[in-house]
Amino acid sequence: MSLVQGRQSFEEILTDQLDGLKSAVLAAHGSVLEDLQLRVQGGCCETPMIHELRETREQRVPRERLSVEEEEELLQRGPQELMILMDSAPGKFMEETLSPGPVDRWYDLYMHLRSKSRRPPVAEPSQLTILEPWTAKFSFKALQKGLSRPMFKRRPSLTLGDTMLDKRWLFRKITLTPHGNARLAWTFFGLLAICWDLIFIPLQMFDINAEVDNLINVVSVAIFVYWVLDVPATFITGFDRAGILEMRIHEIARNYAKGWLGLDVTVLVLDVMIFVVLSFNTESESGSNDSMGSFRLARALRLMRFLRLLRLHKMANLAAEILDRFKTDSFLLTMNILRSLAAVLALNHYMSCAFLGLALFAAEGELTWIEIAELQHMDFLTQYFSALHWSLTQFMPATNNIAPNTAPERIYAIFVVLIGLAVFSSFVSGVTNTVNQLRQIHTEHFKQESRMKSFLTQKSVSVDVWCRVQKFCRLRILLDKMSLKEGDIPMLQDLPHGLRVKLHAEIYMPILVSANWMPSDVTEIDEELMLKLCDKVLLEKVASPMQEIFLERGECPEVVIPTAVPRQSLIYWSSRLKDYVRVEEGTWLCELSLWARWEYRGQLDTEEVSHYVVIPTQEFALAVTKAGGSLFQLIRTIGLLYIAKAESQDANCDGIPLTDLPLLSESDAQDVTDRAKRFGQLRLSPRKASNASLGGLFGGGRVHICVSQSEGRN
Repeated sequence: MSLVQGRQSFEEILTDQLDGLKSAVLAAHGSVLEDLQLRVQGGCCETPMIHELRETREQRVPRERLSVEEEEELLQRGPQELMILMDSAPGKFMEETLSPGPVDRWYDLYMHLRSKSRRPPVAEPSQLTILEPWTAKFSFKALQKGLSRPMFKRRPSLTLGDTMLDKRWLFRKITLTPHGNARLAWTFFGLLAICWDLIFIPLQMFDINAEVDNLINVVSVAIFVYWVLDVPATFITGFDRAGILEMRIHEIARNYAKGWLGLDVTVLVLDVMIFVVLSFNTESESGSNDSMGSFRLARALRLMRFLRLLRLHKMANLAAEILDRFKTDSFLLTMNILRSLAAVLALNHYMSCAFLGLALFAAEGELTWIEIAELQHMDFLTQYFSALHWSLTQFMPATNNIAPNTAPERIYAIFVVLIGLAVFSSFVSGVTNTVNQLRQIHTEHFKQESRMKSFLTQKSVSVDVWCRVQKFCRLRILLDKMSLKEGDIPMLQDLPHGLRVKLHAEIYMPILVSANWMPSDVTEIDEELMLKLCDKVLLEKVASPMQEIFLERGECPEVVIPTAVPRQSLIYWSSRLKDYVRVEEGTWLCELSLWARWEYRGQLDTEEVSHYVVIPTQEFALAVTKAGGSLFQLIRTIGLLYIAKAESQDANCDGIPLTDLPLLSESDAQDVTDRAKRFGQLRLSPRKASNASLGGLFGGGRVHICVSQSEGRN
């Protein structure tokens, strides 16, 4: 009994000590709790659960510990009933299931863990830091100086790539460029006219039939009209003189007069004489009985048309002008082979006509090759193609059943064999050289493919893997051709400065002026600066399939402008957007980086080979700032307006998120440009500046531009 009493007294002592310790801890915790509540009110949001727990703790009435019967009743409740009670009212669940001590401890523990937990970052409006070159002090005198300087300064000497224009406006309008589309079409018709004369002029010494003769006469008149019009067309077509494009009328006329003008006029005069004599001969045939004499005269006049072949000197130049428009080496080399083959066929055409003429115009009683081959009663086409077959067999190893018989025919056959030996050897060597050039283009790819085949053979791979690897290698060769950049062509680095500037202007100027904020008359404001940007700043890059062009949260050093995107293969992802965006060609991405420091707010991936142009932001800002003038002021003002708009959009949590996509639509961007122009006009008129409202210019919003300490000193 004493042991029991001693044990009970020990439990009572321990209970009293624990109650005292609890009271001390709760008293110390009260002050900490007030501090925690102040911190919660200062920025930490309360969840519904902790709010209900706090209200339950403040409003509940202190009660005694649960009796044994009440605890047994709670323990008899099912788990589902307890879960429903906890989900619907967590405070009530704690109040009914736990004693006051555990409720307080649960609340205190929850608040303590929440105060130590990492709070989620609060989205704050970003303040963009303007790039250092744009913070340079602006001088009104520098603006006036920039406006007063001429757009182009004539260089004392000409360089390759320059164009000499006529001073008279009318002559500049009517002058044709030698490489233009209009001149190309005119050249193509001239090449067809020469080919027609080359084929049908030797056939005119034979009497084919009346329909063919009429067709030849009509086409001859049309060709004559073409060459008559070609003389004035040549007088207004520019030409290249040692790399300089000459477009002045008097220089074009002087060059043509020293060149082929005399020969062209001579051939035209002969054509006129032939037409006049043939017309008189036709009238005389109707009233004369000497049909044989008229026939011989007409044949002699037709043979005079061989003088038209003097225009063959133009054929090589015309063909070269047309082939210059094609850009693939494989096609050009194939055309060289076809051109050599066409030359051989043209030579055999004339050889066969001469061989046929020896037989048809031979003296009576001579046994010619036509009679031996029993072709004297055949039509003209059969006789002609038989002669052509014989001529081709003399140029290459082949057989035929036609042989010369008379002395003139045998002498002519010997001459043809000698000519054929030289022509065939030259043709074979030319084709061989062309094929070797085709192989040299792909020499490196052939070496890699051969080594790859050897490797696969040594490893004894399966047919399926072999075919897949082969397919990938061919695809890689195609991708290398599609991914060609300017830096891959060393020859372009040796171009003269003037010609290189023109090349870059044609490639990059349409891209540079395509920005929504770029004024439409930017080339009129400062064309020299725009040409400098195209030549020195803009660069072209190529992205391979499944490549990331940029990643989110990385530093942005350049603006990205897609130029060649097959099937919208560029995909933009951002954590600020709900879905991805397909980027189209010509879209300016990260354009705010032109004026302020920027971090990528998304990721740009490509599914196929994509070409894009980049504008390094530092180089762009330095080039524009160094040039000065009105365009510098305009672009800087546009940048300030863009930064103000970006900060305003980023501060609006309910609006469109600020990403790397274009900030403004085309209409809104043009509105910003117009406001920047008005601001520039105020700078040009200082008297009116005092009456202007800069706040109205910026749309009534505040502009937050952070400038570092080092930048502020500039």
